[in-house]
Amino acid sequence: MDFRGRGKTKFAECYRAYVTSHTGLARKNNEDNFILNSVCKRLEYKNVNFSRVLNSPLLAAVFDGMGGESLGDYAALISAKTAKGMYHRLAQSPETAVDELAAEFTRRANNAIRAFLEEHNCETGGSTAAAVVIKNEIATPFSLGDSRVYLLRGGKLTQLSKDHTVAAKRLEANFYTREEAEKSPDSHKLTAFLGADTAQNGILPQMYEPVMLQRTDKLLLCSDGLYDELSKKTMETILRNHPCNPAAELTRAALNRGGSDNITCAVIEREI
Repeated sequence: MDFRGRGKTKFAECYRAYVTSHTGLARKNNEDNFILNSVCKRLEYKNVNFSRVLNSPLLAAVFDGMGGESLGDYAALISAKTAKGMYHRLAQSPETAVDELAAEFTRRANNAIRAFLEEHNCETGGSTAAAVVIKNEIATPFSLGDSRVYLLRGGKLTQLSKDHTVAAKRLEANFYTREEAEKSPDSHKLTAFLGADTAQNGILPQMYEPVMLQRTDKLLLCSDGLYDELSKKTMETILRNHPCNPAAELTRAALNRGGSDNITCAVIEREI
């Protein structure tokens, strides 16, 4: 599946977005999904690669489904379709506060996933979410789980999101060093994700500080299949040196390192 959007919009603020999603080399199914405004991955497509020019407001997100068999596929797809509805609301009412939009998305996606799991007599399952809303040159990230949002600025890559894992909590408590946290099995034990609120009492995403985007900035959203294979330094180098399709180059590098998990990444940069 390869889509390419070449036309530029007439709006002053628009962005080039690159998205790649790949099954990897060890899995049969691709349980990742994504949203880029109103575009997400259909279940029958295992591998996706495209670029598109979009004007603001913009909503992008990466979802990593969990649950085994087809349950993870559907949990991530439910998340993407719910986010698509939120994008339409944002497009119709750009003044909507991002934290309000993110809270509504999280509640709806969580409840829809829980309903799906109950229908299939499954107690566990869900999806991570790493997202960003861009409007008026301001990017506002939010997340649940261990999919990540990064910012490349001045050639330096910085993680904007936090991992919601047992390892991250133990790192904050100084129980682990950073190296120990990264290598620990706890790094894949999630403490928050879409579908975790089994009683549907209410769940909120973690919001992060908004970023005023500069012309040379790049945003990277990815599932753990990318950063588990590549160091931050390697991702930084690829983002700096491969302007044509950085998402595809990042994925290719992760596959060359083993591709032990599904890989999904989106790179967004200012076009005008």
